[in-house]
Amino acid sequence: MNDLKKRVLAKTPTYGAWLQFASANVTEALVATGFPLVLIDNEHAGASLETTLAMMRAAEANGGEVIVRVPSSDPIYLKRIMELGPSGLLVPQVDTAEEAAATVAACLYPPHGRRGFARTVRASRYGQIANYAKEAHKDLTIMVQIETGEAVANAEAIASVEGVDMLFIGPYDLSGAIDELGATGSPVVLEAIAKVEAVAKAQNIALGTVPRANADAQTLFDLGYTLVLGISDIGALRNGLAVEAKAVPESARLIKAG
Repeated sequence: MNDLKKRVLAKTPTYGAWLQFASANVTEALVATGFPLVLIDNEHAGASLETTLAMMRAAEANGGEVIVRVPSSDPIYLKRIMELGPSGLLVPQVDTAEEAAATVAACLYPPHGRRGFARTVRASRYGQIANYAKEAHKDLTIMVQIETGEAVANAEAIASVEGVDMLFIGPYDLSGAIDELGATGSPVVLEAIAKVEAVAKAQNIALGTVPRANADAQTLFDLGYTLVLGISDIGALRNGLAVEAKAVPESARLIKAG
């Protein structure tokens, strides 16, 4: 069982970083700098399968573990990602228990699911891991995103689906679905988030999210969240460049930034 799965099952507070640059070098730098858990965002960034694999290798070579956020619950894409061997999978826009069950089924081999089997895939070390098909589910953390009013209403049923390891609240899409996009601190959004938090506690299932208005990582851990995905490669670069740019005299700029 990998470290991510152990921490999620034990509900140990865990911090991770987002990867939106499709770059193995950036992945390596981020992990080596002190962020051993990274998420490759293939919903909004969309690295190819080949680049995703290169990024995974870069993280793992530096002692890191990888979550992949997929663009959808398409079973063919899920199978391809599973064969690369990530530690975790984050699936967006899961609104019902039926959708959650279909996602789990696509990710796990029989009898736990209906994932197609190939012996010589990377996840099985090209066929060298004995009993890989029987044990694979023990090394995979499946996280489903709660991002709509429908998902909030169905949170209890979603959490009850066998194989779902975590409810991951997406506060920004949730705010757009039930109030105003970006209003993650509005009473309506906070009420919906509180409902999901209560479900997670009652169902004894791990909870994950991103920092939001008036809730940084430590605040979220104090509220009982297991996983917080905070810093991103693009955000870190942007913020670092902004600091450096302010230190450069205007007279020294070749072209004045607008």
